[in-house]
Amino acid sequence: MNFGKKVLLAEDDELTRFMMGEILDTFGFRFDLARDGQECKDMIEANPDSYGIILMDVHMPGISGIDAALAIRKAGQDPPKNIPIYAVTADADYHDNQAVREKGMDGFIRKPIDATEVTTLVSQFCPAA
Repeated sequence: MNFGKKVLLAEDDELTRFMMGEILDTFGFRFDLARDGQECKDMIEANPDSYGIILMDVHMPGISGIDAALAIRKAGQDPPKNIPIYAVTADADYHDNQAVREKGMDGFIRKPIDATEVTTLVSQFCPAA
């Protein structure tokens, strides 16, 4: 477990961002928010040791979640290259671990969001407060 590490939630949809934030906050997880792939990538580059997991929407404006994940994987240094990245998506094309792995991600969380699924996953990488 990555003690002291936060969740980085990259989500452009305000309602989903709010719901995910509420789940993380309710269960005591520390987290930061990114509104698109570029902001997520910039936050990882600026603070590579701060995050235990990235929860990333697949479809975002500008740099998509897929492109951001691939860029993070190509960073060439640890920890960004090895940080767990999970797709957050309603897109059935990404509801398959092989498909998301090919896109630089480690797994996925389905939309609509299930609080138990989110907290079970996050607790593997970040401590609750």
